Amino acid sequence: MANAAKVGITETHAPRVVVLILNFNGIEWLKTCVPSVTRSTYPNFIVYVIDNGSTDGSQNFIRTRFPTVRLITFQTNLGFAEAYNRAVAEVKAEYVLFLNNDTSILTRNWIQLLVERLEMNSDVAAVGCKLVTMKDHRLLDSVGVMGIKYWRGFVDIGKYETDHGQYDTPPIEPFASCGAAMLVRKTAFDMVKGFDSKFFAYAEDVDLCWRLRLEGYKVAYEPAAKVAHYYSGSRETDRLDPQKLYLSHRNLMRTILKNCGSSNLVWALRNYLLYTILLGLGFAIIEPRKTAVLAKGIFWNLTNLRSTFANRVKIQRIRAVQDQGILKEMFPKLERYQPHEHVALRRVLDMLFEHSILAKQIPWAIK
Repeated sequence: MANAAKVGITETHAPRVVVLILNFNGIEWLKTCVPSVTRSTYPNFIVYVIDNGSTDGSQNFIRTRFPTVRLITFQTNLGFAEAYNRAVAEVKAEYVLFLNNDTSILTRNWIQLLVERLEMNSDVAAVGCKLVTMKDHRLLDSVGVMGIKYWRGFVDIGKYETDHGQYDTPPIEPFASCGAAMLVRKTAFDMVKGFDSKFFAYAEDVDLCWRLRLEGYKVAYEPAAKVAHYYSGSRETDRLDPQKLYLSHRNLMRTILKNCGSSNLVWALRNYLLYTILLGLGFAIIEPRKTAVLAKGIFWNLTNLRSTFANRVKIQRIRAVQDQGILKEMFPKLERYQPHEHVALRRVLDMLFEHSILAKQIPWAIK
């Protein structure tokens, strides 16, 4: 408790933390996740399972096996963003801890470690855990999220690397925390109006952290708080299936349109569209269905422009940080994870974006 004493955390005085575990037909995941959370040593936390209309007995499992765990239930699957937004609106706490159901807590004092980071740093709004893979705890799953240059998306830092503490001393400052295990100040979450409910799933953690940064907050990483994560466990695959590709690219475009400042919006949108078109052309040869979902994502954004720009006006009006500061954190000089799928296509795209005229037309901050 030595570190806790520095920030005034004791058995009788500790900020309340609400742990929100999102679930949809994940009873097998809950059997591992919930017991590991309830064994946490933090003196003032409450666990909620947020159930998105499961039909596999998840709700009855929680009621009968874990009577101290509270349930918030919805009739249908609202997705990640909307379900969490509604749940956060119902709870009262200083901090909200978002947790995937396909996780297992490896550090019993993890909540305290996360709270200490925020209590000692008033300018930090969110802090993420060290996520390791469920199958092999020696392999990293994510220590945070960074952008892929030229607006090609976002990627987990350290993914599938052997953990040698390479991101721990001093801890890196990721652009965004991974939403699989992330503690957030509730006041900050409420101030930026929470997750974007239009997203349903994917990129909502990046979008949230981007908006928090625009307000002047920082995002942190706590390496001592270890959580095992089965990547995409709720979807039963870690491959980039068409639905995941659709939601990821669709949400990325909306994120760019909302959050980019006027000085970078045209550049970012141009590169995003160019990358999407080139990617779609490549997929037209090897996986035509993915070309169709990329086009579908652009069409979705066109039909939702009014909503997107209404949000943009609100975000840009109150932002406190300019794009130069954002880009420095978004595109750190770190090696990025390269998936093993479609290696040839990715090499072509890398060559076009890294070694062409595009590389000469980018702001100084990310060169």
